[in-house]
Amino acid sequence: MVCPVCGETLELEGYKAGDLLDCESCGAVLRLLSDGTLELVEAPEEGEEGEEALWGLSAYGEGEEVVLVFSDGTLEEEVRVPRVELLEALRRLEEGVGEEPPKEAEDEPNLEPDYLTAHVQGDEGPLALRRILFPGARDLLEFTLPSGSVYEFGFQEVRELLKPILL
Repeated sequence: MVCPVCGETLELEGYKAGDLLDCESCGAVLRLLSDGTLELVEAPEEGEEGEEALWGLSAYGEGEEVVLVFSDGTLEEEVRVPRVELLEALRRLEEGVGEEPPKEAEDEPNLEPDYLTAHVQGDEGPLALRRILFPGARDLLEFTLPSGSVYEFGFQEVRELLKPILL
């Protein structure tokens, strides 16, 4: 059985109908129903300072894969990538080791952002992750999907969203 909120696989051995259980991945409180399904009793708490879930991106684990669901409000696109490869790509971007290293220090201020790029091979093709760094600006992570669509989010927000799924 999987959590209806985040899709994480749950071990139900030892539970009987009516018992409450917590999803360790997302924090949802669930009740096991007599027909073997799970009912949401309490949704996971919002992030720190009342932050809501990251608009435009949701994710859940499915076996050895992570399913990323991107939305622009009208269109929804799903990308499946290996969990280990996505974790490694995010780790490399966080450490500043990408396929486009930041420029060396220059005598004049850098007027263009630096980019770090990592690729993850998904079922439909490569998923490109590009971290955009510019002094004084928000730290961004841009996803280029196999379809060619581009979505941009805060790097730290994506990292926090994916952390419970990837670890």
